[in-house]
Amino acid sequence: MSNENSEQIARQTRNSFFQKMIQHENATMFFVLVLIIVIVFFVDFFSSGMVLSKAKFLSGLNISNVMLQVAVTGIMALGITLVMLMGDIDLSIGWMMCFVGTTSAYLLRNFGWSGWMIILAGVVISVFFQLLMGFIISRTKLESFIISLGFMSIYRGFTYLVTNGREITLGGNFKFLGKTSIKLTPTFKLYTPVLIFIILAILLWLIMKYTKFGRRIYAVGGNEKAAFLSGINVMNFKLMVFGISGLFMAIASMTQLSRLGTGNPLMGQGKEIDVIAAVVVGGTALSGGKGNIWGTVIGVILLGIISNALNILGVNPHYQYIMKGLLIILSVLVGYYSSVRKNNVKS
Repeated sequence: MSNENSEQIARQTRNSFFQKMIQHENATMFFVLVLIIVIVFFVDFFSSGMVLSKAKFLSGLNISNVMLQVAVTGIMALGITLVMLMGDIDLSIGWMMCFVGTTSAYLLRNFGWSGWMIILAGVVISVFFQLLMGFIISRTKLESFIISLGFMSIYRGFTYLVTNGREITLGGNFKFLGKTSIKLTPTFKLYTPVLIFIILAILLWLIMKYTKFGRRIYAVGGNEKAAFLSGINVMNFKLMVFGISGLFMAIASMTQLSRLGTGNPLMGQGKEIDVIAAVVVGGTALSGGKGNIWGTVIGVILLGIISNALNILGVNPHYQYIMKGLLIILSVLVGYYSSVRKNNVKS
């Protein structure tokens, strides 16, 4: 009898632990973290011929490259996290990068502007258009999905008008933002884009956790009407958040431009998939009101690890798109299941 009771208590304890884990607001983050650990172990073990001491994946050089590859996507994802926490979405960010980057390159090459001047120009252009989008969305209450699709087409047209479909080559005076690095070990370098990403992530986390601004984003995303009744000017607040996201887009665009050394009209094409995938995989709900900055950071790193792992294993790079799609669907399902279980417990 005592053995049966002990087994029953053990089962209840296990079930209780599982239920709490699934119901926790960071359930998706937990899932992503476990997935990262599994992927790292798998790639390290098999790419080294099952000899961990010869592993390529955890080498300083490879880690440096992975972090550099995800840094620009990460900067963009931080800005889009704010937008998605409010329950909105921006599908235009890839072509915005193309537009802002190529326009800045055009100003640098044809007018001899300094690096700092074109950074300022990039910020002004990006913030202006994001404010314009935010104004339309907040005032008309139209779906951000549709409005951002319209802006995507506008950015695409402007990009080709500026470049005529050709790359705009830069001089050597704009490398400081994307190619400089700090050598921490003989094989590991901390590149400037990675440092920018880390600083912005920490700064944004502090703002979201300890300021009224952060609390208001969650309030607006959780229940817009309740936020309005509590005294938040929802329309102006949304406008401000879109403007801030424009600042992040500008930083990412300038960093990417500096890294590539050329204003490529396709420099940001498809970035919206990577960015939105990272944010969703990191646990931010598409409906808004749920998510956090570190979840986005983990999502960005996960996508970078997957891409790098597939490259090391010699897998066809087109499979990366399949993996990203599956991750988005799986993350949404995990988030949905978490919400359903939480609601069932409350009721």
